[in-house]
Amino acid sequence: MKRLLLSYPLGVHTPVYKDNPPVVIEQQSSIDQGDPYNQFIISSLNHNGTHIDAPWHFNPKGRKISEIPIDEFIFTHPVIIDIPKRDDELITKADLVPYEHQIAGADLLLIRTGFGSIRSSDPERYANYNPGLSASAAQYLLIFDSLRAIGIDMISAGAANHPEEAVAFHQTILGKGRVDGRYIMVIEDLNLNQDLSNIHKVYAIPLYIEGVDSSFATVFTED
Repeated sequence: MKRLLLSYPLGVHTPVYKDNPPVVIEQQSSIDQGDPYNQFIISSLNHNGTHIDAPWHFNPKGRKISEIPIDEFIFTHPVIIDIPKRDDELITKADLVPYEHQIAGADLLLIRTGFGSIRSSDPERYANYNPGLSASAAQYLLIFDSLRAIGIDMISAGAANHPEEAVAFHQTILGKGRVDGRYIMVIEDLNLNQDLSNIHKVYAIPLYIEGVDSSFATVFTED
């Protein structure tokens, strides 16, 4: 059985979206300094690094991350599609329609734009000029009843330089204003720059933190 890690380690060099505060890691005790154990204090916005947007992020009536059962973070019909995008470009309904047959029946849609390839080499560009999804893309994806989450190789599903479209996408995909309670979770800042042609199962396991909208996640595949 082969497993691939899709999440990035969280660290002080993790790119942060626009002007969000960075990750801070402080060693609180140290064996090298004479303490009996090593221990750290970690301070981070809950949307830094690989994380899952749960409904309450943009939906005032939506679920918080700790209110979602663990089974909903296990995906047995993942699909990956390639939609190449460059700085500030939007993924629209028109980009997704050609993949209708692949998306139908999927419970997790991974969208690979190629933008993740610059995460290490040009983190400033990665954090401030990312492509994003449009509101029309969110409306289209919500017609697929089996789809429970999407994952992207960008720092955010909302393009940094299209703020109104970014808000509209997140509000729509996370179910704001819907009477049926339907939503699709969003997994951001994934490492999709690898061969994912044979994946059969994906685990996207959040850190369950009470009282917050969303949370960091360890995401990995299983062939």
